[in-house]
Amino acid sequence: AITVFNMQNNSVTHTAGANRFYLPTGLYITNDGEIFITDLGLHQVVKFSQLQFHPRDSPELILGTAFYPGNDSTHFCKPTSVVTDPQENIYVGDGLCNSRIVKFEDDGYYVGSYGKPSFDRGQPGTFGEVTDLAVDSTRAVILALDNKLLQIQVMDFFGNFYQVIDLSRYMNILKVCYSPDMDSIIILTSYGLESYMFILDPVTGIELSFISAATRTFSAITVIPGNNTVLVGDEDGMISMYRSNKMVTNEDYEDSKSVGEVEELKESLSKLSPLIHILYKPGLAEKRKKYRLRLCVDTTA
Repeated sequence: AITVFNMQNNSVTHTAGANRFYLPTGLYITNDGEIFITDLGLHQVVKFSQLQFHPRDSPELILGTAFYPGNDSTHFCKPTSVVTDPQENIYVGDGLCNSRIVKFEDDGYYVGSYGKPSFDRGQPGTFGEVTDLAVDSTRAVILALDNKLLQIQVMDFFGNFYQVIDLSRYMNILKVCYSPDMDSIIILTSYGLESYMFILDPVTGIELSFISAATRTFSAITVIPGNNTVLVGDEDGMISMYRSNKMVTNEDYEDSKSVGEVEELKESLSKLSPLIHILYKPGLAEKRKKYRLRLCVDTTA
């Protein structure tokens, strides 16, 4: 199901999609408020429009064939993620079996498939798997995370691969995103009970900074554009907000030594969109006492 959460008063506004998904793994919202969800179990990608997104609504667009994996224009095999470009073309990370990126026009018309499976690291256009996708809006490229080969493939909007960012110094990389405010790539890693958020140079991949969470297991990350703000979710269902590499806590508002900073922080946070979307699988949460959180911010609200 998808839960829509109001950041300003910590309340749930509504939920949608109950019993619609089998194993949802990816959540993406466009600048126009369209909502995309990838379902690893159904082998599908579904799209809801902003105005249609209500509990009883059907998807506006469905890509892939339910419960039938494949490797062509109408079938995926365990798709992991989806993003769009400024022209509203759709890119699907497909995924854990096919090791490719599939491109569609906004109406679902198939454009092409890019990438091929390989165990050779450092080769443009080769994947062990497509773990996650993100868009570098500054350079107009797709960032394709490959946790199996520990690298990021950089692809332009025409399907040309021209760079590989080496991530072999990390392990178990779960998510990738791009912050236009920081002009940085952010990756999320998890080592057992210890998780990290690493901030990287978008061209060289050099590590610029990191945040450690010694007692939490990160599982989701999203960037709120406009003020260096990042939301991170963990497997216990807790969502934290970081701004300028600093976690925002209640103590920030109680520290009399930083009144000016807090007032600036309050003003910045008041400008945020009030809605975040949370995607999780309730059955798995109840069984494992853990949440499969995915986060996305609705900047149109």
